[in-house]
Amino acid sequence: MEAQEFVFYTLLLLFGCVALGFIISFAPLYISGLSRYRIQDKKIQPNSFYKRLPLIAINTVLLFILSGIGLYLLFPIFNASMDTHIGSAIIQVLIIMVFDDLYFYFYHKWLHDNKKLLKSIHSIHHRTTAPLAMDYLYVHPLEWLIGFLGPFIGILSIAFFTEVSICGFWTYQLIRTLHEIDVHSGFKSVLSSSIPFWGETEHHDMHHEVPNGNYASTFTIWDQLFGTKM
Repeated sequence: MEAQEFVFYTLLLLFGCVALGFIISFAPLYISGLSRYRIQDKKIQPNSFYKRLPLIAINTVLLFILSGIGLYLLFPIFNASMDTHIGSAIIQVLIIMVFDDLYFYFYHKWLHDNKKLLKSIHSIHHRTTAPLAMDYLYVHPLEWLIGFLGPFIGILSIAFFTEVSICGFWTYQLIRTLHEIDVHSGFKSVLSSSIPFWGETEHHDMHHEVPNGNYASTFTIWDQLFGTKM
């Protein structure tokens, strides 16, 4: 596989996830029957979501640009043949997820503990007290850019010892993006509630409703270990 192909298929995967995110976001705005599946009873006005779309669009563009450039430059550390043992790929997925999520926990908590950063940057994301799926991209661009470092730390930690599995990376990308869409969707958890330490929608939705804890995203164990679970 060439670098251009790798970047193209990665961006295609991200595009599919973003498209799904928009569908899930618009559904509760126009299908009233879905309200009984939402965690909060707050009525969401379509206009309030439309006002958030420009910033969501900016961060979506940043997502594609940074992913494209970053992965093109990092392509030499990937296994271009895609010939990776499934067990090795699974381990790499877990490594990237753990590094990314632990980084996100401390970074997210710092944005709350530092009142200046909370007021000038992170408060934008918390304007959504009852979020919709694509609100995971409704953040200050600077917050989005710095938060983007998490997965790259995980990837580089693997590359220090061996080649990074392309299939493993794509699996991580799919799980992470769909999880962000899920926990911001506002819909009650179904499958995620049965997975130990997995960040379910209720966990993150509570953080939006009362932003004083539940800083973890993918793995709630960080909140339990560091005493920030609500």
